[in-house]
Amino acid sequence: MAGGALKYRHLNRSSSHRQALLRNLVTSLFTHESIQTTWPKAKEAQRLAEKLITLGKKNTSATRRRAQQILYHPLTHLNTLFTTIRTRYLHRPGGYTRVLRIEPLNKHRDQAPSAILELVDSPKDMRFHMTAKTLVRERASEEGVRELTAKNVQKVTRYREGGMEDLEKEVRRMEKVAGDEEAKEKAKWKVDERPREGWKMERIGRLRQKT
Repeated sequence: MAGGALKYRHLNRSSSHRQALLRNLVTSLFTHESIQTTWPKAKEAQRLAEKLITLGKKNTSATRRRAQQILYHPLTHLNTLFTTIRTRYLHRPGGYTRVLRIEPLNKHRDQAPSAILELVDSPKDMRFHMTAKTLVRERASEEGVRELTAKNVQKVTRYREGGMEDLEKEVRRMEKVAGDEEAKEKAKWKVDERPREGWKMERIGRLRQKT
């Protein structure tokens, strides 16, 4: 109906092509746990991925048949969906995926809005790593950890098994990396401690040798 609310994005494709595209994106998501695509595709694939994870949590013969019809490689990904992913989100009421906006992937072409579609609480959870990085920076500052950061810590660890332990481990890893980089930077720009007069005399001697 003209002027009616749009129930889904057509993505400028026919119905069969659109379904094939979304199935491919969701299969890639379950394979890599994080994918990059355009913003509209990520939002539509997110809806299908959420439905599949809900089917995995129910874990019945009917839901297995339905998931088998959607996934491109059911022999490979059915076991992942109904074991690893189901266990990860068993106590989470919803919100199994996350879409994050990023810079356009094709900067020199169409400048299409791009995004990252990822599984929440996965090893590649970007918000988890960003929160750890923020903790490293704020703990080293005089102000300490802000209230907003404390809320974000609670969000990223609430339903994650061993969440606080994993977060502290990531913080320690980032602190070590930051310390190593700082030491390399100091060694790179270390000033020569030779006396200035000796350095001048050495330079004059080199100039005399050239002449």
